[in-house]
Amino acid sequence: MIGTTVSHYRITGRLGVGGMGIVYDAEDERLPRRVALKFLSDELVGNPDAIRRFRREAHTLARLNHPNICTIYEIEDQDGKPFIAMERLEGTNLKTHIARKTLETREMLEIAAQICQALEAAHGAGIVHRDIKPGNIFVAPTGQVKVLDFGMARSFNRDDSTASKDGSTIPGRPIGTVNYMAPERILQMPLDARCDLFSLGVVIYEMATGRLPFAGSSPSETVTNILENEPTPLTKLSPERPAQLQQMVDRLTAKRAEERYESARALLDDISVLTEKLRDGRRRRFFDRLFPER
Repeated sequence: MIGTTVSHYRITGRLGVGGMGIVYDAEDERLPRRVALKFLSDELVGNPDAIRRFRREAHTLARLNHPNICTIYEIEDQDGKPFIAMERLEGTNLKTHIARKTLETREMLEIAAQICQALEAAHGAGIVHRDIKPGNIFVAPTGQVKVLDFGMARSFNRDDSTASKDGSTIPGRPIGTVNYMAPERILQMPLDARCDLFSLGVVIYEMATGRLPFAGSSPSETVTNILENEPTPLTKLSPERPAQLQQMVDRLTAKRAEERYESARALLDDISVLTEKLRDGRRRRFFDRLFPER
């Protein structure tokens, strides 16, 4: 498709391949801007469930307007093949970002805080993302974070956690990346915002240690670890991380949803406290170097 024009978009390159389709780099011929075009993959074009999920992603994104959530422009069809036109982002996903370097705790917390802000906006609109993982989090060179891919998002009743089901069309087999799934996702129980917070806890652990907390040698072993076993403490794998970070992750990845943070805002408050504590520590070390005789 590179070099072709779709609607009023001229495709100039390919940006990546996801679970449901391909994302292309394109130029808008009506407005002076670059965009990303997400096409449903050829093998899914005839799949009604896939098309429904694809369109639901567009409708979900259209409901959200937040600096930490990728902006959608429109959804169209080209010869019966749906595509979404969205904000073209500069940078890389968090999965690649983690692989390139060991993140300082301050940078980790800044990334986590911005994900929290995106989730707070989504949850406030009654939307649970259900697929928070490094591949769906984008980090710009400026440090700005964007949450992507709401293809698996669902609405939930914020006053009644029994209102939202997993939504998998395959009984006993929830859709998504198992390493980041909350226990209630695996068991296909009613969901609320706390399932996204579990996934964020896994992401923070991965940023801190470079490892997944529940990874097993097979998907079934990973599921068993999530449901039954506790991970190696992150401070054992990365002793330089503060104990408060360990406590935060322990609470986020609790097996029972009621033992986790009740909201993204509550987590954000704790992140802010730890960030300020680290900042104060840096100030003290700076002045100690300047005035060692003090």
